[in-house]
Amino acid sequence: MRYAVEAFDKRTEFLAFAIDLPNGCDSQLAEIMEWLSPQRGDEGYNLSRGQLAAIETLVGRAFYDPGYIFQLTCNLD
Repeated sequence: MRYAVEAFDKRTEFLAFAIDLPNGCDSQLAEIMEWLSPQRGDEGYNLSRGQLAAIETLVGRAFYDPGYIFQLTCNLD
């Protein structure tokens, strides 16, 4: 499974940037997102500030900006 955080501009709703998450982070994301079942590969989730902060720690990079809406996408490899 491939995961990415996508940032959408709040004014235009256009995709501003995306950050690919590291391979093999499935179990960490399941805990952060509180998933009870495996992902299918076509999901998208709005991220809370707390979830986003945990993902920033996971990738070792801060990217939060209040001007964006953040979503996590799950895609099959």
